[in-house]
Order: sequence, then C-alpha cells, then structure tokens
Amino acid sequence: MTEPSNYWLFRPATPTPSSPLQSSTSVGGPSNTSPYSTFGFTSHSTRNQGLEAKRDLVKVKVNNPLSALSASPDQTRVVVGGHQVLKTYRVSEKGVREEANLKYKQYIHKQSISDVKWGNQYSKSKIAAASNNGYIQLWDVGGGKGKLDRTIDEQGRAINKICFNPMQGILMLCAFQDGLIQMWDLRDRVRPKITFNGRANSARDVQFHPSNSNEFIAAFDNGMIQKWDIRKPNNYERRLFAHASSALTVDWHPDGNKVASGGVDKIIKIWDINSDDNKPTEFIPCISAVARVQWRPNQVDEIASCSFNKDNRIFVWNIKRPYIASYFFDEHEDIPTGILWHDSHVLWSCSRDKTFIQQDIRTNSHRQIDLLNKCGIGWNVYDELAFAIDKPAADLNQIRRSPSASDSGIVEPEIRSQQKTGVSFMTMFDYESFKYLAENYMISTDDILNTCQHNAKIAWEAQKFRTSQTWKIVQLLFSNDTLDEEEKIITNSDNKQVSKCITENFYKHVDLPKEKVLDGMQENEDSLSESEESDEFVTDENREKENVPATQQPPPPNLIKMTSKLVQQTLKSAVRPIWNHESSMNSLLEYYAEQGDVQMCVTLVLVLDERLNVDKDTVERWIFSYIELLHRFQLWIPASAIISSCKIPSVREKNQESTTIYTTCNNCFKPIINSHNGFWICDKCQKLLNPCSICHRIVKGLYSWCQGCGHGGHLAHMQEWFQKKSECPTGCGHYCA
Repeated sequence: MTEPSNYWLFRPATPTPSSPLQSSTSVGGPSNTSPYSTFGFTSHSTRNQGLEAKRDLVKVKVNNPLSALSASPDQTRVVVGGHQVLKTYRVSEKGVREEANLKYKQYIHKQSISDVKWGNQYSKSKIAAASNNGYIQLWDVGGGKGKLDRTIDEQGRAINKICFNPMQGILMLCAFQDGLIQMWDLRDRVRPKITFNGRANSARDVQFHPSNSNEFIAAFDNGMIQKWDIRKPNNYERRLFAHASSALTVDWHPDGNKVASGGVDKIIKIWDINSDDNKPTEFIPCISAVARVQWRPNQVDEIASCSFNKDNRIFVWNIKRPYIASYFFDEHEDIPTGILWHDSHVLWSCSRDKTFIQQDIRTNSHRQIDLLNKCGIGWNVYDELAFAIDKPAADLNQIRRSPSASDSGIVEPEIRSQQKTGVSFMTMFDYESFKYLAENYMISTDDILNTCQHNAKIAWEAQKFRTSQTWKIVQLLFSNDTLDEEEKIITNSDNKQVSKCITENFYKHVDLPKEKVLDGMQENEDSLSESEESDEFVTDENREKENVPATQQPPPPNLIKMTSKLVQQTLKSAVRPIWNHESSMNSLLEYYAEQGDVQMCVTLVLVLDERLNVDKDTVERWIFSYIELLHRFQLWIPASAIISSCKIPSVREKNQESTTIYTTCNNCFKPIINSHNGFWICDKCQKLLNPCSICHRIVKGLYSWCQGCGHGGHLAHMQEWFQKKSECPTGCGHYCA
C-alpha cells in the first residue's frame, strides 16, 4: 500500500488588473471521484500569450521535508526524495499522480536522501538515491513500481551529489564530503571504476558535460571549481578559484561552452570554460547564498536559482541584466532545495516545506521590474550624476514622422523608448585636487611649522589658494610654541646688555611706538612723580644738565627699566597674533566642515593633535567620512596612514580587521591554519610547501607568487628575476609579468 498524499491543482482564470503580488483564491472541497483536487485560482499573467498551452499551478504535499528531485528522460515522471521520503509521480496536463513509493522497511533508517537522479538511455529505468550516511540505493522503476536493485555502502562517507553521464547512462558520478569523486560503472557491482581526488575539503556538486561524455565539472568547499577528463584521472584539466567561500553548485550551459556556479559568497558567476581567462564573463549578485542554479532551456541568457538560506523565492535571471531578476516564484513557504526546468516555461521545484510544485513562468511568476520604481538617481565620486525617469521628456520641437516602412512594404510602428536616461557632469567637487592633496599632505605632529609649510606649498600647487593661506595662518598661530622656548633664553645678563645699549644710544637706535611709550609712562606715573617731587628746586647745575644733548645724557634709572620692558613687549607683539588660538581654530574647522571639506578638517586635527579642543565624536565622524572617500578613490595607502595616525580606538581598529591571509598546501590543497610545524609544512599531508623557484630552498619569510601559474619564491629573488624577464622561472611557460 502506498501512503496517501495531498494534491492541489490550481487553474489560472482570466488575469485581473490587480497587483502582481495580489491574487484571490477560493478553496473548494476535494472531489471523491478524481485523484486530483481542484481549486479556483486567479493569477496575474506576466508575459504575452504564447502559442503553447499554459500549465496549471500544481502542489503536491508529502509527509516529510524534501531535499532533491529529478525528472525521467521523457519528462513525464519525477522522483522526489528527502527525509525518509522517496517517491515517483506521473505529471500530465491533468495534474500529478503518485506512481511508486520507493521505501523498504529495512532501509528506513538509511533513507535521509541528500540527492536523487533518474538515469538515461541504458539506465532510463534506474533511479539512484544517495544519503548522508554513505549509502547509494539503485531502484528499478521500469514497470511503474519500484524494485530495489542494489545498495552501495560507502562506509559512512556522506554523499553530496550524484549524476549520470548523458551519453553513457551506465556511468554515474558521486561527490563525497571528503573531497573525493567516484565514477561507477553500473555493470560492475563491486567497486568504483575511477576515483578522482579533488584535494579539497568537500565536493559539493558534480555535473557531466551535456555533449562530451568524457568531461565533467565539480564544485568544492574551498571555493574552487575543477574541470576533469575521465581519461586523465590523476589531475584536473583546469581549476578556477571561483568563489571567496564555499562553491555550492555548478551547471553546464546547454551549448557546453559556459558554466554557471554559485556559492556562499552570494554571487552567481558565468565562466567561459574554454578560455584561458580566470575571470568570469558575467556575474549576478544575490541577496543570500546560492544553493542551486539551472539554465533555462531555449533561453540562452536566462538562469534560475534558489537560496541556501533565508529566502524562499526562486529567481530567474538574465545574465545581461544581472542586478534585477527577470522573474521570481514565491509559492514555497520554506527554502527550496531542488529546481529543474520541465520545459522552457514550466519549472518544477521541491522544498523543506514538504511540497513539490509545478509552476508556469507565464502565469505563476512575478516580474520584479514591475515592482520597482523606474526612476533612479546615482552620484559617483567623480561628480557624475546619472538618472533615469519613467517617461521621456516631451519634445516641444518634435516633428511628426510617418511610420517607417520595411523592405517588404509593410508599415511597421515606430519604436519609442519607455524610459529616459542621462548623465550630468557636475563641477562641484575637484577630485583631481582631492587625490593630489591626499597623496602629498603631511600629517606629522613632530614639527608643526615644517608640516604647515609643506602643506601650504602642496595646496598652492593644487591651486587651492585659500587652503594654502589657511596653512600659513595655522603656521603663524602655532609658532608661539617655538617663540616661548626662545623667550626663556633671555636672562638677566641679556637685560643688562639691552639696558646698556639703550643707555648709550637710546633715541638713535630704538624707535618705539608712541602708544607703547604713553602706556609705559602711564604705568610708571607714580615713580616719575616721586622724582619730580625730589627735584622741587631748579639750580644752575640742573640747568646745565638739561642743556646737554640727549645722546650724551643718560636716562633716569626708572626710564631704563620701563624701556627694557617696552622693548620686550614690542618684540613679542611684532610676531605674536593677538587673537585666541582655540576660538580661531574652532571657527576655522567649522568653516571647512560647512564647506564639506572633510579632508582639510581631518588633516588639521591630525597635525595639531592635542593642541585643539574638538569634540571626539565630531572628529570620529570626520575621519570615518574621509576614510570612506579615500577608499572610494582606491587610495589605500593614504587611508591606512590616516588610520595609523589617529588616536581614537574605534578608528585604529580599522587597521586590525581582515589582516590574515591563509596559505594553501600545494600538495593536498588544504588551508594551512594554526600550523604547529611552521607555515612551510602542511600538518595534514606532512609535506613541505613549494620551495623558491629560483634558489630551491624553503621560504620561511616573505613569499611572493604568481596567481596565474602558482609558482613563486623569495620576494627578493622574484623581484630580481622579473626585472629582467617576464616568463616564470620554473619553465612552465606562463608569462607572470
């Protein structure tokens, strides 16, 4: 007896003008005379009416979560597998009917299906089901009812993926969690025919070439995808470092020239497998990790994908328009685990929500572009403003034009754009000067005078004359620190020398400002009054002294003291500004902040350091904004210098992020992490890493290598070699430089 299943058959009615995400559904009771349960359904059509009949939305409910599905060669049946679930269904225009429940009691504990595949040609009546605990079951479903053919025990080695050779159905590939890939000949019941060592932690996916029976491609947990030839099992033909983290899925394009891959890094990448270029031809950014990809038949540029976590939707992308999905399906209530195209319009999928769903892209999908605002604006760091509006602007001088005529004489309607785009070049930001200043400014606090002098010169060369003047003013403001030190050198002996000089020739050599003299006289009014009172009577001797020329008559002692004080004050006031440093600098920083010149604000703060009293939160915002600008212009060295010079902990932590690069063993290709024997020895295979390609000694210091061929050596040796030659020193033929 087979277990009963629940079926839902949704028949699309006439499209309504409602939103693509809004549909009315009326539910009726299941019929007693038919294995199908029919429900009314209203769906918004997302494509023009085609010549092919549209398929109904069909949902099949099972008792446990599903993890994989596969179609029969004639596309009339489908097998789904999951936790203690392995069933086949016959799919027709009327709906879906369960055909066989492939489950034996003695294998219930082993049936946690990780992948399932339906054979082809020789094996068209075979179904292979792989489990997480290392068992592969082969079922014969030729008569409609399943019969267990054999069980392959891999001693607990988890199996991630299996596939049949499209040209030779007797060959089956199995990708294991330990990184090995085995190929079985179904005629041999004892052992695998060939074992391929991917030299990685885990083989996540494997796919045969659609038209070449000797080639297959595999995805690995270290982010690599490898192309193999079964006639050369010792090593792969090509290796691509496809993803920054685990590569989870690969799929051949029907033409056999391109491969799509997806991984945990949330990117779908398209590779020209016949090219020597190690860069993808196209890439599609996704919102979550990519678990499955499947090329759409008869649509050379469209591919479907589903998420590894977080997102229940299935997306259909056009690789020529990678940033917005062309369509998406949202019928599943949990993460989809398997997708395949029944034909160019109908998609089959299964999910952890215990359902198998058949959906037609013409009636059951949503166009994501219809849900987005068609008006957009973007501003880049080079002051270029790009925009798009929903409708083109009306042309007041438009001349009526007759419809164009084709060569056949048939009048064709004029094609008009539905959207208007444009680019405006602004002149509000001088990015050339910004880059020049960032690369040449000094931020040293050791010698403020020289730093300000240098920065003023750099700003002048960049034709930033106001900025140059600002640096000159800052230099003048903070030159007091140097003058204060020099003032301490003046001692009592210096004062005596000054007094002596004034005594000898006071009026001849010193030209004091009138205001200073009057102020000094006012300050010494009491002492002068006392002197006048003592000389109350005028004698002839005093008269004679009054007739002596001023250059020969020594000044009174109190005048000498007053004059010495005035000279010092005058010398100080000649170079020292009378305004307040702190208030002036705060006003200066506020001015440049209002102008949006965060570069000047940050440089001033770093140069003057503790001499300023600025709010730390404000300084932190300035520095982070400046670092972001430097990163946008790819000025990594100035940005690192800014971070290193800053004393704010939250800023300095930026230089402590992502500072570790793990190397990989060239023998077993396992990452070398926390090695106990040194980073030139692999702990897993106990072999030495590649020696220097020139001196053939172990590299224990800086190691430099070519990302193209993988050969390298001591940094100094490689620099010396490539100063004269461009070819790899090992003789591999690769031009590294």
